[in-house]
Amino acid sequence: MKDGFYFDLVDYSDVINSSTGTYIVVRHVWEITDSMPEVRNSIILDEAITRVQVLGMEPTLIGLPGWQGKLDSPATSLAWFFNNGFYVFEIDGDLRQF
Repeated sequence: MKDGFYFDLVDYSDVINSSTGTYIVVRHVWEITDSMPEVRNSIILDEAITRVQVLGMEPTLIGLPGWQGKLDSPATSLAWFFNNGFYVFEIDGDLRQF
């Protein structure tokens, strides 16, 4: 989904064959619609924090509650997040705002 900024909401099928990329993982997307669910389970959020630290991801700079970073194997690295209700955006490499 093109959102008009420098990042795109992706499905797992979009990253399954990707080798490297920069991604944002968020737990709630309030800009798109108020009806989208949010990850609130504290056990899931604690596990997410552990996983993003291992992946070397940093808190997002765009105001969304989540993390961003460059991943060498996004299909492997992001599978858990897709399976646990997080939203994943791919950052356009030409427009990265770190």
